[in-house]
Amino acid sequence: MIWFLARIMFILHRRGILMGVTVSTATPFKTKALTRGRPLTIVCTMSERHDASKVPESLDPGYRLAARGRKAAEDDRLGLLEEIFDPISRRRRALVQPGWRCLEVGAGRGSMAVWLAEQVGASGHVVATDIDVTYLERLNIPNLEVRQHNILEDPLDTLGLASFDLVCSRLMLFWLPGKQETAIQRMAECLRPGGWLVDEDGDWGTISPVDRSHPYYARYQRTWRDGEWWTSRGYDPTFGRKLPMLFGKCGLKNIGNEATAEVVRGGSPWARWWQETLQAIRVWEQADGGLTEEQKEEYKALTTPLTDSSFWFLNALLHACWGQRSSQEPSSSSG
Repeated sequence: MIWFLARIMFILHRRGILMGVTVSTATPFKTKALTRGRPLTIVCTMSERHDASKVPESLDPGYRLAARGRKAAEDDRLGLLEEIFDPISRRRRALVQPGWRCLEVGAGRGSMAVWLAEQVGASGHVVATDIDVTYLERLNIPNLEVRQHNILEDPLDTLGLASFDLVCSRLMLFWLPGKQETAIQRMAECLRPGGWLVDEDGDWGTISPVDRSHPYYARYQRTWRDGEWWTSRGYDPTFGRKLPMLFGKCGLKNIGNEATAEVVRGGSPWARWWQETLQAIRVWEQADGGLTEEQKEEYKALTTPLTDSSFWFLNALLHACWGQRSSQEPSSSSG
């Protein structure tokens, strides 16, 4: 049994969950059923796993899904994203009330901004921002305002400091490695005292095939490496689970978190969306510096199974985190 427990600790250590593991029989953990009469202590030094989002500026991977040069393809990909994620995103924003001012950061095609505009009604107002407003400019709704804005760089006073009842973002922060806390802090500064911040982001490294006997399994796993495929590109494969910690560091209160995942099959809407997402990243990398034959084969290993209905896989763990700005906090004057 000691060997078994030590082996578990070794595996956790290899995965970066435990940074130090000591197995000792020197102190009295006297559970004879487990230790056959020998006192056992397992001392674990816990440490946060190396955060792949904290990359040097020279390795800043940036956003790899820009619509430039692939507008129609990105329109289709975002359409699938809305089909998959909008129902649960609406539930997670159900606290919105008529008359509220809402801000949607990184609004994409604007489906959630449109829904928020419906919820707040004529007496409310919604601002939808993105660094590329190609799709948002198609919207024409009286209480919905579209702004081209970079949450990291552009002045916040142009949006309205401390003026929003609800600020939201979805699947955006993952693409800002090393800058997520700054983005959250700036979004929080847009909240009025007592206002709420809601973000949804994934542990995109948790995608995993479920059938070890499937012909695609071994090749997929060799390429994916339990999500380390993301790490090699400068991203954090388990970023989503860090949201509550980051919300707390930014001073938000009443923080909550939930996470969901499903087992889906190749050819499903989720699989098609994920395939198009990987293909978009492939196009970006090809344009950025070209792909080796090995890299082309890696993309093939990851995308081919997604079209096969016999390939079942656990999709990404999608986190939703919410937190409230203190009602006693004075408004910020920074921009």
